[in-house]
Amino acid sequence: MNFLQKHLLSQKEVKEVQNKIKDMYGVTITSEKIEIGKEKRRVFYFVDGVLSFFNDQLIPTLCFAQKYGLKIPWVVIDEGAVKAIARGADLYAPGVIESSTEIKPGSLLLVKTRLGQPVALMIVDEGAIEALKVKKGKIATALHWIGDEIWDMCKPKN
Repeated sequence: MNFLQKHLLSQKEVKEVQNKIKDMYGVTITSEKIEIGKEKRRVFYFVDGVLSFFNDQLIPTLCFAQKYGLKIPWVVIDEGAVKAIARGADLYAPGVIESSTEIKPGSLLLVKTRLGQPVALMIVDEGAIEALKVKKGKIATALHWIGDEIWDMCKPKN
């Protein structure tokens, strides 16, 4: 992906972004090297050269989630659901085997395998709590998953 522009944030902007990340995700970023890249209408944030957040709401990438561990609501899915989720499918209740207690509609949700590997970030749907109770229905809508273009931009190049 070719960026129209990518530049280092000023010290003041770096502090603002660091504070926002700490407030939103409970993660302290010590790096002073935070860059912003813009492509069409999309915004990307790089911490130490690694794509760590996208869009103006600072949605974390899975690369960031793997490195720092996020303090956000999560679900663990069964092996059968992993393949579909890794292809960008939305999350449905039958695939969920465990979840954190603080899931709320509209919030970010980290989807993990049984081994704790993050596989997707999603937005929790309106009926999620009820769907989890009755074990049927849609839980969340996919935003970013292993294998999408954001994943390709952030994973280490071998």
